[in-house]
Amino acid sequence: MSGDSHMSWVSDLIWLDEESYDPRTGAGSIGVEFAGSAVSSPCPYGQNITHALANNLSTWLVNANAELQWQDVYFRGYYELTISYDAVHAQFYGIPSLVQRLPYETSIANFTVLHGANALQRPVGGGVVESGALKNGLTRVTNITNNTLTGKYLVTDLETFGYGQGPLGSR
Repeated sequence: MSGDSHMSWVSDLIWLDEESYDPRTGAGSIGVEFAGSAVSSPCPYGQNITHALANNLSTWLVNANAELQWQDVYFRGYYELTISYDAVHAQFYGIPSLVQRLPYETSIANFTVLHGANALQRPVGGGVVESGALKNGLTRVTNITNNTLTGKYLVTDLETFGYGQGPLGSR
C-alpha cells in the first residue's frame, strides 16, 4: 500500500526484466500494489487538467508499464481496503470538487485479490472503471456520484457547480 503520489494506481508486482510476467493473466506476479492519490493536492500535470486529457495520460502510463493494471491521474480522493480470509477488496473513490465543500464522492474503480493469489483477480476491476485507464478493460465515465449525507446517488454535471478546472472542475 502506498499513497500521496498525487495519482492512483493498482499494479501487479513483478521482477522487472528478470522473471516472465503475463499482464493478461497475472502469471509471474509476486504481489499487488495499491496506491492512492493525494486527498487535496493537484495531480502532477496541474490542477487545470481536463478529465479527457487526464484519461489520455493514464492510458499512456498503463500502456508503457506492463505491470500497471489501472491508473487514474484525474481524481483526488482515497481508497478503502476490506481484508477478509477470502480476499482483499480495494475500492477507490474520487472527490468531484476541491473548490466547493460538498458531500459528493464517485466510485472510480474496484479491485480484488483472492486468498493465496499473488496477482489481481482477472478481469481486473471487473473489466470496467469510471476514470483513468484499465489494461485490457474499459473506462466508462458515467458521473454517478454519491451524496454521502443522504446516501442518494445523482449524475453530476460539474459545470453546474461552477467547478470549471480539472479535478477541481469540468469533466
